[in-house]
Amino acid sequence: MLSPKTKIVGITHVSNVLGIINPVAEVCAMARAVGAVSLVDGAQSLPHFKVDVQKLGCDFLTFSGHKIFAPTGIGALYGRRDLLDQMSPWQGGGA
Repeated sequence: MLSPKTKIVGITHVSNVLGIINPVAEVCAMARAVGAVSLVDGAQSLPHFKVDVQKLGCDFLTFSGHKIFAPTGIGALYGRRDLLDQMSPWQGGGA
């Protein structure tokens, strides 16, 4: 279902309903092969096992802070450096 028209592929790492661990590394590789970026939802995986974004090959990874015992309402976004360097800051002046 991926094609050169695909711009972004989003996938959850672990299902919070079934506990299924999705083949994220393979999906990220497939996305990159067609020129798309990948976004992984790590909210269910980070609390339960070590996550290596380089091994996954993802472009972006997000997670909720409260899942790892941080305060409610915060989270994190990992992004590959080369992609982040190409982006303007959110609500920033930018160039």
